[in-house]
Amino acid sequence: MPDFKPPAPTTAPQPSVWQDSFLHRLMLASLINQMENRLLAENSATQTLEHWLRTHKLLCGQEALRAERVASPPRPCPADLLATLDMPTPHTGQGLGYRKIRLMGTTHTYSEAENWFVTDRLSQSMTQALEQTDTPFGRVVSPLRFTRQLIRRETLWSPLPDLWEMQEQPLHGTVPGAPQNQPLALPPHLFRHVALLRTHAGTPFSLVVETYTPQAFAFGPPPQQTAL
Repeated sequence: MPDFKPPAPTTAPQPSVWQDSFLHRLMLASLINQMENRLLAENSATQTLEHWLRTHKLLCGQEALRAERVASPPRPCPADLLATLDMPTPHTGQGLGYRKIRLMGTTHTYSEAENWFVTDRLSQSMTQALEQTDTPFGRVVSPLRFTRQLIRRETLWSPLPDLWEMQEQPLHGTVPGAPQNQPLALPPHLFRHVALLRTHAGTPFSLVVETYTPQAFAFGPPPQQTAL
């Protein structure tokens, strides 16, 4: 699998609202799993992410996610992924668009993505919107009534260490002797999805590599849990 390197975040890391306790780590692991399962179950990652953010009051009112384009030379589509697009061979790179974006709300980046799309399988207006605007990809191609096929998922960080279930854990604190009430240090990225998009008729037209950040969990634990 190629080493996908998402763009560096544009904003400084925010102080974590989660504490470095077993309970908070367990809660965060459950929430990450819940959000990832919702993304895997739906065709539009943008709509699913927006719904999650509104439910957890990270997007307000009519605020919508926007795709901030990253100025970057087109990167060749990895050969193993290119094959899934069913492009004519030999393929010279013609007719294959490229887009790198940060999916943002206000000043926070919630996911970062690379996208390759077959321009001949999109309308001219869709191609122009992808090349000239910051409209999220899923919103631009929604008239295709596309479906999403997961090719690969990667866990980049887990709140719980390997074999945590085999270790004795203090539910209401950190490990014995560790400082209490310390913020949990979160990494810049949590997990990654590689997916193939198909039209309603089943024609593959796009590949997307999405990498998700911890900003979608910045609402923190319930207030009554902050002293644990």
